[in-house]
Amino acid sequence: MLQKYLNAMNKFFRIGLASLLFIGCSQKEGQLFEKLSSDESNITFNNQLLESKNISILDYLYYYNGGGVALGDINNDGLVDIYFTSNQGKNKLYLNKGANKFEDITAKAGVEGQSDWNSGTIMADVNGDGYLDIYVCAVVGINGFEGQNELFINNKDNTFTESAAEYGLDLDNYSSSAAFLDYDLDGDLDMYLLNHAVHSELSFGNADIRNRRNYECGDKLFRNDNGKYVDVSEKAGIFGGANGYGLGLAVSDFNLDGYPDIYVCNDFHEDDYYYLNNGDGTFSESLKSHFGHTSRFSMGVDVADVNHDGFPDIMTLDMLPEDEKVLKSSLGDDNTQMLKMRTEKLGYHYQYTRNMLQLNQDGNHFTETALLSGVAATDWSWSTLFADYDQDGEQDIFVSNGIPKRPNDLDYVKYYSNDQIKSKISSTKLLDKEALKRMPKGNVTNYVFQGSTDLQFKNRSADWIENDSIISNGSGYADIDNDGDLDVVTNNTNNVASVYINKTDGKSNYLKLKLQFVGQNTFGIGTKVISYYKGKKQFKELQTTRGFQSSSEPMIHFGYGKITSIDSLVVIWPDKTFQTLKNIKTNQTLAIKANTSRKAYDYKKLHPAVLPIFKKTETGLGIDFVHQENDFIDFLVQKLIPYQRSDRGAATAIGDLNGDGKDDIFFGASKGKKAAVYLQNPKGFAKKSFDEIEKDSIFEDASAVIGDFNNDKINDLYVASGGGENASNLQDRLYTNKNSQFVKSALPKLVQNASVVKTFDYDKDGDLDLFVANNSVNNRFGTMPDCYLLNNNKGIFTIVEGQTFSKIGMVTDAVFSDFNKDGKVDLILVGEWMKPSFFANKNGKFTNVTETVFPEKSNGLWQSVIPFDIDQDGDEDYLVGNWGMNSKFKASKEFPMKMYYDDFDANGSFETIVAVEKKGQYYTTMGLDELAEQFSGMLKKKFNSYKSFAGKTLEEVFDPKMLEKGTLFEVHNLKSGYLKNENGKFTFVPFSNKMQVTPITCFVKSNFDSDAKEEVFAAGNYFGVSPYHSKFDGFSGALIKNEKTIFLGNQIGIDLTQKAVRHLDIIKFNGKKYILVTINNKKVELYEMPSAKN
Repeated sequence: MLQKYLNAMNKFFRIGLASLLFIGCSQKEGQLFEKLSSDESNITFNNQLLESKNISILDYLYYYNGGGVALGDINNDGLVDIYFTSNQGKNKLYLNKGANKFEDITAKAGVEGQSDWNSGTIMADVNGDGYLDIYVCAVVGINGFEGQNELFINNKDNTFTESAAEYGLDLDNYSSSAAFLDYDLDGDLDMYLLNHAVHSELSFGNADIRNRRNYECGDKLFRNDNGKYVDVSEKAGIFGGANGYGLGLAVSDFNLDGYPDIYVCNDFHEDDYYYLNNGDGTFSESLKSHFGHTSRFSMGVDVADVNHDGFPDIMTLDMLPEDEKVLKSSLGDDNTQMLKMRTEKLGYHYQYTRNMLQLNQDGNHFTETALLSGVAATDWSWSTLFADYDQDGEQDIFVSNGIPKRPNDLDYVKYYSNDQIKSKISSTKLLDKEALKRMPKGNVTNYVFQGSTDLQFKNRSADWIENDSIISNGSGYADIDNDGDLDVVTNNTNNVASVYINKTDGKSNYLKLKLQFVGQNTFGIGTKVISYYKGKKQFKELQTTRGFQSSSEPMIHFGYGKITSIDSLVVIWPDKTFQTLKNIKTNQTLAIKANTSRKAYDYKKLHPAVLPIFKKTETGLGIDFVHQENDFIDFLVQKLIPYQRSDRGAATAIGDLNGDGKDDIFFGASKGKKAAVYLQNPKGFAKKSFDEIEKDSIFEDASAVIGDFNNDKINDLYVASGGGENASNLQDRLYTNKNSQFVKSALPKLVQNASVVKTFDYDKDGDLDLFVANNSVNNRFGTMPDCYLLNNNKGIFTIVEGQTFSKIGMVTDAVFSDFNKDGKVDLILVGEWMKPSFFANKNGKFTNVTETVFPEKSNGLWQSVIPFDIDQDGDEDYLVGNWGMNSKFKASKEFPMKMYYDDFDANGSFETIVAVEKKGQYYTTMGLDELAEQFSGMLKKKFNSYKSFAGKTLEEVFDPKMLEKGTLFEVHNLKSGYLKNENGKFTFVPFSNKMQVTPITCFVKSNFDSDAKEEVFAAGNYFGVSPYHSKFDGFSGALIKNEKTIFLGNQIGIDLTQKAVRHLDIIKFNGKKYILVTINNKKVELYEMPSAKN
């Protein structure tokens, strides 16, 4: 019996062991990257920070930034060699001997370096002899660091000669990195030097500091004049101030004009720099006009075309943690007032603490999508590298990560904020050990994301790479083992460098290009290559400075999945000439030489034709209204609300106000500002004052409508009040038009926070009735407002059906439409924290039939609605604008976003608690400081440190019994899309992701082009959120022709990015159609529609 048992157990263990081995193998096989052991590779380089040097992050801000890596074939034997920089030790050069074996040749090559603190490194053929040289950046002149930037010129025999002084590149600055580029297209390589500031009195203050040159901190541009590098920074328009905290550097021809441009990532308060090359030796810094916002603590950066439109996109890194424990115990974004001061008083741009993915819209502007794309939070990130690692034709992303100590830990910041402690740390070493002990570790695994279509990246960190706690800084990619796929090398702090060998191998196909150009730029830096296969375009540009303090192999790599042959490659050389290769087999390395018979390239070919739908009217035909938002911040009054309510103006109404049969315009105003009326005349529009309207400037005009409300054949004006700052200023107003003047008429008491007013004759008695929708109750976000149906009886309005429209939700828009085709006009309402709601008109009485016609769970943060037969099947569908997916809000039917509302602490003021799901648990969107401000008695006793609060679920922070007493609101869907009509029942169909980048706030229907069909134009963007969210500014507008055809603004001649659009209206003037765009806190814009049929 015992033997039987032992045999059985033996068999069990054998099976168990075999299955364990199988699982181990399958996990390993599933990994895309296999880490090469140092025993196998002989790479033992370790960027060790030495305690014996008696320096720490308390002395030097960038103590933990780590070293760089440069990858390239230094002896032209076809194998990529590796150079590492060491912060405090000797740099190392490893010669690739093949079969993943390397030899340390540093000493005999003469490239150890002499500086006390090394940072970035670049390989480039500086002297144009066909061999790669090595440039090393150093930090000199702070903390007693001595040395200089070094240039090791290749002697072509595996040795180098340090020659920086000879070339004029022996700089003694606070250098981070450099890029070699031919900015003036004269055929040789110039250099941009990226330097970094340190905190000092000189580096803080107004953004203008960047205009005062500082030798150590300011960036520099050097022109190569026959082998001598001349500093042309000032003349070329390059900033060089004491606030230039340069950490990341990317070179690319962003606007595709043939000249390389430059993007610089600056840490802390200084803006990133976007230098557009003017083609005459100068650059124009143009960040604010092209980017709505950027990373705040910008670190590494890379550039690639991620969406196949042929324009280079940008990813910048920051420090937003994914993990709740780290997130809630780390410094985040500024509060609203601080951001307001930085942008409006000090002159900086909008910056937020997270990674940014900036999509290039035809070189005109960038739309930022990191939250939508799933790449916003990778913790303390240094280097990002775009490449097609799995060779499926889509760009993937590698991110290197980690920091030995987190100086932004909130408990540490609180400790350091004590003036005595700060003074001791600044002036002595007495508290250094204690201070460092209080900083928690920041070891985080590297991240890798798999690219896919529709702007989505999937986090594959768990299964594509080994998850470890090694801190990786600089990184580069190269085909180390010559098998066609791209491997990654990282320089690690206090650890042996990592070599990630890509195991894609023969699973998918590739093409590798090595370029040979004429003159001094032997490797063809700046060359663009476009691959075409069955209409699909892949765009690549050869620049080696990538990621962080590093350079990658000077070659171009494409992935093709199962494709065995491609249609063509167009190679555009740096001198604006090109050559074409046709019918190329994949799975090979091509050496492409610049053809002697190459022809000039017309860069206009790379720019898509713009459809002539919109043409901006610069004069505005005299319509010069500027909406000014009044100085009120909702978050100061209601601290925990998810977004503002008082900034939804300006109201706009179009109609004939003087009886001449022509369109006139009413613009509402913010509280304390004057509304405006523009009357049409033969030359355009002229502003006319009306005393009765102007004296009502104590009201905020939320919505307005023009109509003949007393049947005297001349139009009147109804204005709904909103804003919600003061309950006494919320009464709606009716202005009756008498003898060319407006007289205020009596209305019932209507004092809620209005969002929209619409007019229609619902009871078919021949006069215009009104529906007034309200979004919230004054200073009580979460209390359900009433909406009002106002029946018109000979110009006298009374509220009817009060019960039907009482507390139906936070309504934002309404539309009258016969959705059930019974010949009577029905009503559809959309709003926030509610679902689109359908009210059927039965003989002048309205019934809520939503659960019958639209039963699905679809609460959203809906903003707008319009009827439109998008699927062209003959019935009316409804386009609905929602919040979009490019936000920290997160919602689904399974895990809805939740908001609890009540006077939880019984102090007479009501609070909202918003929570979203992460890994199956709910967490508050707000941190301890924000919550404790409102719930101080409750939370300060419970959590005596940020660490004790961080990572706690909603139910661990607040007593579930307390939450149950409140009202619970939910959101299941944040996507914009349409309600598809199927025989009177509706289902929601989302738009593609290019339509989910911001809230869609308004629609307008017209025939915009030369066909006979109506289309819908959509616009959006919204800025009324706390810095935690970052403002929604990247939607240029979209023309929706049908469910398959949607054109973005840049394709049709309109750019509404960075404009919070509130209304779109069609106006007619002199037989032409125009679209009027009303923008919150900006001047209105008018566009002619040259193709439109009237």
